[in-house]
Amino acid sequence: MISVLFVDDNTDLLAQVHSFLEKTGEIKIDNAHSIKQAIEKLKGRNYDAIVSYEQQPDVNGIEFVSDMNGIEFIKYLKSVGNVTPVILLGRRGPGKIAVMEVVHGTEITFPKSGDIRPQVFEMVNLIKQTMLRKRSEREIKAQNEQLAAILSATPLGIFQARDGIIEWVNRQFPAMLGYEESQMVGKDLKTFLSSPEEYDLLSRELQFKRDAQGVSHAGCLFMKKDKKTLACQLQVQPLDTRDIGKGGTFVVTDISEKQKIAGMLKESEAKYREVVQNTRSIIIRMDMQGTITFFNHYALTFFDYTSDEVIGKNVNSTIVPAKTRSGNDLSMMADDLGFNAEGYAVNVNENVRRNGDRVWIAWINKAIRDDKGHIVEILCIGHDITDRKRDGVVRISTDTWKDLVIADSDVKEEVFDAVFHICTEISIEGREGKPVGTTFLIGDTKNVLEKSRQIILNPFEGHKPEARLVMNPELKENIKALAQLDGAFVITGDGFVESVGRYITVDTSSVKLPGGMGTRHNSVAAITQVTKTVGIVVSQSGGVITIFRNGQILKKITL
Repeated sequence: MISVLFVDDNTDLLAQVHSFLEKTGEIKIDNAHSIKQAIEKLKGRNYDAIVSYEQQPDVNGIEFVSDMNGIEFIKYLKSVGNVTPVILLGRRGPGKIAVMEVVHGTEITFPKSGDIRPQVFEMVNLIKQTMLRKRSEREIKAQNEQLAAILSATPLGIFQARDGIIEWVNRQFPAMLGYEESQMVGKDLKTFLSSPEEYDLLSRELQFKRDAQGVSHAGCLFMKKDKKTLACQLQVQPLDTRDIGKGGTFVVTDISEKQKIAGMLKESEAKYREVVQNTRSIIIRMDMQGTITFFNHYALTFFDYTSDEVIGKNVNSTIVPAKTRSGNDLSMMADDLGFNAEGYAVNVNENVRRNGDRVWIAWINKAIRDDKGHIVEILCIGHDITDRKRDGVVRISTDTWKDLVIADSDVKEEVFDAVFHICTEISIEGREGKPVGTTFLIGDTKNVLEKSRQIILNPFEGHKPEARLVMNPELKENIKALAQLDGAFVITGDGFVESVGRYITVDTSSVKLPGGMGTRHNSVAAITQVTKTVGIVVSQSGGVITIFRNGQILKKITL
């Protein structure tokens, strides 16, 4: 339904027009008896069209003075920003009324008498056309305003050029170069590039570098008002794809910050490569089959290889001995590293140099994943922890990592060292040629005893303190012999063996360890969760030493 404000001059002819318009069923009329009354109605609502008299007619020869005529009414509407289309009814001689659409000059003449329905139907069409035209104009204006707002708000510079002359710019493009809009429109594009050669190069690149949609791409250097250059990327929708010189619409992206970051990143990568190559850490990358893909300079020097001798080779034929000194098979070490790439903090392994020297390396292993989250490589960062202080004996040094193990506990450094080295001897030697598995709980003795029970007679009960001191060399062989018994050793933080053969009674349901670890490991992990004890487990199968704190594996050492 079309809403029309009908300003009536109170004559019979307009009353007829009013009546016929309502009877069409397409128009809803709101009547006003004067322009003044129409103005009041317009303050409260909007209409699709306004039909008004052009001039108040005379009655019986008497001319009435209107508050304003139709033209003045239109001027008033424009002054207050009302864009509703207006159709004026003007008298053209005796007995005739002309319907005028003032914008496009359309005119329909009504006779004073007779059938006026054909003219009314023409008037209805005129009202429709006027309304639709005005609505279309409003929509186009709104779209243009929206487009202008988008073009002004975008951080991208946009301009249109024809035959090398800039015809239009958005607000951002002049701002990027430090100009006003008026200083760029109508100017030659060449004047805003860093050099004539830059313009020629840009033209060539834009002519030939196009994507599938026909949009040209090229990088260029614009010259700012302050004579500094600005690196930009241009995208162009050309007017004629055969000749970019004819112009088109240009989108300008400031890439100066991106180039700066890229330069910094390149410099950072160079420094990183230098650090990686020259750091005193062994840095290796290998795939899931153990094939070496990277060896840093320090690793090459430490193991005494050249890059060609290790890249593409398997770790099992280069830096990993076939068997440990205790006879354990290490051929699956690469698989273990891959499986446990993020399972625990440090993995200590016995490795071998090119000349056959055995060394102890503490490895931190990090999984490298592809876009789908699958592990594709392992990054291994190693530190040599071989203790070379003792002539003829190669042992694992604890100097670089024991602080982490005994932190926030009552365990003394020398106590931990003594117990750890007993564990390494048990791992390597076993007892009477047979492998032995055992457990040591060091520190927080009172809580450990409360959360465990004796399952055999305690061999150390009643002995003098000095006879129970773990640092006593004469006690070491007794401990290694007693390691064959079931249960754990409980040792105080200051080094006294409190008990042998303790069964841990802590619930293990909350413990989460990597696969392959048995009851002994779960029990020790559980008791370290609820006490401040340091737990060390020597596996009977393989002799692997695992160190626990707070329910977590801190180190796993393969001997």
